[in-house]
Amino acid sequence: MINSQYVDLLRKANYKITPQRLRVLDYLEGHPGHFKAEDVYNHVKANEPSITLATVYNIFRAMIRSGILDSFEINGTTWFESNTQPHANLYCEKCHKFEDFELPANVLPDRLSAEYGIHVRTASVLLKGTCRACTGDSHN
Repeated sequence: MINSQYVDLLRKANYKITPQRLRVLDYLEGHPGHFKAEDVYNHVKANEPSITLATVYNIFRAMIRSGILDSFEINGTTWFESNTQPHANLYCEKCHKFEDFELPANVLPDRLSAEYGIHVRTASVLLKGTCRACTGDSHN
C-alpha cells in the first residue's frame, strides 16, 4: 500500500501522479533504508517494462524536491533514502551496509547559525567506519 503522504507531497509540489511514480513509491514502501536508482529500476521494470533508468532518476529528483527522499554520494555512487529526518549515516567499510543514527534535531544548523550567522536549511552527516555487527559490539 502506497503511503498517501508521499502522493500528497508530490501533488503539493505540482507533480502529476503517474503509473511510474506510483511503482517507485510502491518500491519505497517495501524497501525502507538505503538504495540505488539501479536497484529501484531493476525492481520496477519487472512490472512496468516501459520505465527507463533516466525516468527513475527524474522521479527521484521530483521526490527530493517534494521532501520524500534525500540523497548522498559515497565512493562515487549516489544513494537515496526515505529517512529525511536529521540523522547520520554510517557506511560500514567492511560489510558495505548502512546504519542510521539519530541526531538531536537542528543541533548542527542551530550551532552554525549562532556561531557564523548563516542559515542552514538541511544538513547531511556521513560517517565511514565499521558497524556494530562487524566490530562485534552489541551496544544499542
